[in-house]
Amino acid sequence: MDLPIFPLHLVLFPGRPLPLHLFEPRYLSMLRDCLDGDRRFGVVAIRSGREVGSDWYTDADGNDVQADSVLHQVGTVTEIRTVAERPDGRFDIITKGSERFRLVQPLNDRAYLRADVEVLPEDRAATRDRIAAENLRDVLVPYLLGLGVPREYTDRLPVDPCELSWMACSALQVEVPVQQQLLELPTHAERMDATARIIRRETGIIRHLGMVGSFRPAGPGGAQLN
Repeated sequence: MDLPIFPLHLVLFPGRPLPLHLFEPRYLSMLRDCLDGDRRFGVVAIRSGREVGSDWYTDADGNDVQADSVLHQVGTVTEIRTVAERPDGRFDIITKGSERFRLVQPLNDRAYLRADVEVLPEDRAATRDRIAAENLRDVLVPYLLGLGVPREYTDRLPVDPCELSWMACSALQVEVPVQQQLLELPTHAERMDATARIIRRETGIIRHLGMVGSFRPAGPGGAQLN
């Protein structure tokens, strides 16, 4: 299927909300087209590193970037839930991520970036997912409490392993490349195992430094996937 593509310096995980402020003309055009259609577009993280190629476009933050090198290949479909227009013609929207996709072929027929994409399957294995979810929950609850998340929230974590997987990924205080690696993992069990490893590594480092009483995760750059 073809999909409008919204490049951002972040990773959107399925099931998670994403508020956006739209002001750049090409993204206002994209919004109009989405509202006239199925209200969906794709969010893809901008990749750091070497820039190669000659095709330039303006990202969602108003920066000129080269399309050939800066986008990761896996993103998330998101659906527009609410739209509010400001007096100056700008828009505030709230969207919610749904399913992952892989970029197949860019389409250059609009002012904004569009692409032919392939929706990625979500492989489930009930027993394996349940075990991974239990192990993740054991480390996730104290991690969230250490971040200052209220106990009443941690007592209501998602029961469904799929939802827990994406919620935990979005809670991690890690940089975009690590989030992107988590997004690209093929199964929920692998993703939950990787997330649990990151949490254990961060909390282990902090305990080693004798900071248990004022626990805070390491922040961006403080963890790696493997």
